[in-house]
This record gives sequence, C-alpha cells and structure tokens, in this order.
Amino acid sequence: MVSIHLHVLQFARSRRSQTVFDQILVSGSNFATGVILVRGLGLSEFGKYTVAYAILLLANSVQLSFISSPMITLGSLCSTATERGRFIRGMFGVQLIFCVIASVATLAAALVYILLNRGEGMGGVVPAFVVAVVAYLMQDWLRRYYFTVGKAGASVWNDSVSYLGQVLALCLLVRAHRLTIESAFWVIAVTSMVAFALGAALEHLRVDLAETRDAWRQAREISVELGIANQLQWLVYQGAMLVGASVAGAQAAGGVRATQNVIGPVNIAYQAMENIVPIRAAEEMRRGGIRRAAAFLFRFGSVGFAFLLVLFSIASFFSSRFLVFFYGHQLSAYTGVLNLQMLYFLLAWPVRQLTFLFRTIRNATPILISSIVAAVISISFVYPMVRYFGALGIVMAALTGQIGNLLYLVFAWARIDSMTKDAEVRMN
Repeated sequence: MVSIHLHVLQFARSRRSQTVFDQILVSGSNFATGVILVRGLGLSEFGKYTVAYAILLLANSVQLSFISSPMITLGSLCSTATERGRFIRGMFGVQLIFCVIASVATLAAALVYILLNRGEGMGGVVPAFVVAVVAYLMQDWLRRYYFTVGKAGASVWNDSVSYLGQVLALCLLVRAHRLTIESAFWVIAVTSMVAFALGAALEHLRVDLAETRDAWRQAREISVELGIANQLQWLVYQGAMLVGASVAGAQAAGGVRATQNVIGPVNIAYQAMENIVPIRAAEEMRRGGIRRAAAFLFRFGSVGFAFLLVLFSIASFFSSRFLVFFYGHQLSAYTGVLNLQMLYFLLAWPVRQLTFLFRTIRNATPILISSIVAAVISISFVYPMVRYFGALGIVMAALTGQIGNLLYLVFAWARIDSMTKDAEVRMN
C-alpha cells in the first residue's frame, strides 16, 4: 500500500503529469469560456468577439515565435543552470519590449477595424481589448517560463488563478445579465494580470539590459524565420476566418469558432506537447544528435497520430449531437464544419512533430517555406470556397493549406535525412 502511494505521489510530481494536468485545466477552462460566451452573447455577438479574439491570437502567435518557442528550445539546450538563468532573464526583457510594441499595434488595429466597419458603440471595447491582449501575453509568457525552468507544478496554480478565475467571473456576469464583449475582455485582462503579477513577484523576475541583448542575439538565429512562419500559419486558419467573415458575415465566423471550441479537449494534448516535446527533443539531441532526436519525435508522433485518428473517427459519428448538446440547435447546421475541423487538427499533429524537429536542429527555413506554401494556398482558396460553401468553405481553405504545409515539411526532412546519411557514409 505504501509502495502504491509512493508511486502515485511520484507520478503526480513528474513533469509530464503536471504539464498534462495544467493543460487539462487551461483547455477545459477555455472550452467552458467558449460555451458561456456563445450562450451569453448569442452567435452574432460571439462572431464579433471572435474577430477581435483572432487579433489576440495573432499577437500570441508572434510572441510564441520570437520569444516563447526559442526560450523553451534554447533554454533546454543550455549546458548549466547558470547559463539557462541568464538566458531566461534576458528573454524576460525581450518580452517586456515586445508587449510595449504589441499594445501600440493592437490599439492601431482595433481603431482601424472600428473605422472600416463603422462600429458605433464599439469604442468602449478598445481599452478592454488592448489591456486584455497585453495581460494575456504576459501571463502566457510566464506559463512558458515555468516549463522552461522545470517548474511545471507552479504553472498549475498560476493558470488556476487566470483561467478558472476567468470562468467564474464570466458566470457571475451572465448571472447578473452584464455579459458583453467589453466585459468579457475586461475579465481576461484582470484575471491574466493578477496571475502574472503574483507569479512575477514570487519568482523575483528582473531585467538586465546586457542579458536582454545577449538573449536576443541567441534567439534571433531561429526566431525571425519562426516568427514569419507562424504569422503565415495564423493566416492559414485565423486569416481565412477573417476573410470568410467579411464574405459570409460575423455569424459564420462565430459558428466556425464555436465548432473549434468543441475540439478544445483535444487541445490538451497539443498544448501539453508544446510544453514537453521540444524540451525532450532538445535533451535527446544533446545525448545522441539529430538522428536520436528525429527517432524520438517520429515514434511519439506515430503513436499520437494513431490515437487521434481513432478518436476523431468515432467522434465524427456524434458531431451533430455534440453541437446541439453544448450550444443548442442554432449550431446544428455546422456539423460538416466540425468534421473538417477534426481532420485539420489531425494533420496538425505530424506538422508539429516536424516543426519541433527543425527547431531542435536550429534550421527554421523549411518551417518558413512550408508556411508560405500553406498561407498562399489557404488565402487563394478561401474566397471562392466561402462563396460556394459558406462557413464550410473557411475550414476547407484552411485544410487545403494544411495539406500543403505537411507535404512540404515531409519533403524537406527527407532531403535533409538523405544528406545526413550520405555524410555519415563518407565519414565511415
């Protein structure tokens, strides 16, 4: 009995279990938030919220590319704890600079959107939206910081403050009949900022300009190409959604976003993977070079792909019931959209394994080129597809781009793998 208790305790304290539990908390809270907003705002207002939220995701995508992803990968490759500490403190300085730039850019984007769409009564949303973006970015950076320094357990309590606090506050607003787009963004702003402030104080985060410059020099090697690539990836899906909203209306974008939210529980695996797999790949790279890192990623990717294939195949038979159960009959017409969403996420799994591999070997060029291919295909197809298929066309265009993305990455790795084998033969 004591042995079982010790094994359970050891499992609960492991990096993997803490990361997965944290992601269950985050993805579950995001799922609940989506349901609350659809039911509380209505599909049309939720569509407007979705358009604004796509801008927040764009800012987060930029941050992941230039700051968080390089921090996780390069921090894990550091040979000593002292070296890692200097690098991470430097990345905190880069993060603060980025948030200043992001706040100005977000404000400008929000004002342009209101001007172009003549958004009467939307002026009050702008301050809430800008503060929400900055607060969300800071708290999300702190999450990645915890994983990089091996404190996955700390991310659990911090995300509880941010995400569970968000769900609770939204429920209170619905109960008081005060839920609006503006109040929803203020909830994100306040809960995210409280969580970040608590974490930053406990971690004694500080900035050193010399460390900031040194960290950026290291990260810049892969972050520029990753940054451009991730923004192109944003275009593949979120960009297609914005174009689709301009053609088919905000309600179509809201419907697509709502169906994506149903797949939220699967995001547990995807987001936990983002916080574990790059670190493991870097560790395998240190131990046995490129081939060992590749073997780990392909083994992990194959198992995950097979599991998701079975899961999505079963779920497709119940997709209509899922939508009606969570959102009501207003979403029943989006069953086909949900099924295509699942296929899109299925293909995203091998795409991410290949992306992690190229990040680990510090060669982001294939990621950039594949993202260009995906973005060009998606944006080229979205208008005609939305014209003919409505909301379904948004996901069809994104799915077509995703296929192009995967095919190029497979081709790029096959070429690098062939060159590596030839080099090994010559050495022997």
